[in-house]
Amino acid sequence: MRRFCPSLTDLQAFEVAARHSSFTRAAQELCVTQGAVSKQVKHLEEFVGVELFLRIRQGLVLTEAGRSYLKQVQAGLSQIEAATVELIAHQGKGGTLRLTSMPTFGARWLIPRLTAFRRLRPDIHVEFLPHRQGYDFSTPELDAAVRFGEGVWPGSGADYIVGREILPVCSPRLIPQACDEAGDLMRYPLLHHTSALEGWRDWFEQAGCDTRRALEGARFDQYSLLSQAAAAGFGIALIPRCLIEDELRDGKLIVPIQLPIRARQGYYLCYPEQKASSPTLQAFRSWLMEVSRAAEPVPDDTAPLK
Repeated sequence: MRRFCPSLTDLQAFEVAARHSSFTRAAQELCVTQGAVSKQVKHLEEFVGVELFLRIRQGLVLTEAGRSYLKQVQAGLSQIEAATVELIAHQGKGGTLRLTSMPTFGARWLIPRLTAFRRLRPDIHVEFLPHRQGYDFSTPELDAAVRFGEGVWPGSGADYIVGREILPVCSPRLIPQACDEAGDLMRYPLLHHTSALEGWRDWFEQAGCDTRRALEGARFDQYSLLSQAAAAGFGIALIPRCLIEDELRDGKLIVPIQLPIRARQGYYLCYPEQKASSPTLQAFRSWLMEVSRAAEPVPDDTAPLK
């Protein structure tokens, strides 16, 4: 037994007794005697050196320490149970990959391609956890995350997927004819993504234009909103091509000037370093890297910004 790890039997007795506020009802659920549950909880209290329950005539009342400990114990027992159920279900083959993704990228690019992965690896189930702005890989259930940025996150592996191929786009009603010069776009309102506020300045700089007005204009926190605003005629937006293929094909958005400019930021598959060798993650990562190379080949004469 680990030095500071109580027995699973004692922890289960504590958790059930805490839920019922009764040793008697806990014994009924666990199919043991009331005395056995009381003894197991007492053993746990001696092990941790802290009183977990107040024994009163009406039943059991958790102490402050007991309430705090209960939350952690319940989370741990749930994780053990989930891992066991998964092992039984998959018999050691495949498994579940728990992933978070930027919402627009997940809906527009990743999920439409997952059918191919399911055909390739039907034994691996991809489960999407709630998206969070900050990704905490200390959370044991999170295996990987799709993040947007420049590809450097401490303690995390990061593999580029797509997103650096960016296009200035707008409604055909806003600019009916193609522009001759990149600087011509400055005559129209510029629309920005809040996570890529340097995008227009970098783009105009690479195009050899004045960048003093590049930060002006409305800002949106999701590319789905940004593309809708551009299609509605609010202005010109700078958006990764991978997110607007449908709008370009349908003519809702047009590209007023064609320039092979690549952005600093893109979408990355990130994962905690300690899980890099996971067979389930390796299988998904290998497939995703192959798909990304086909979706966005890098031109030989075009390099990303440094």
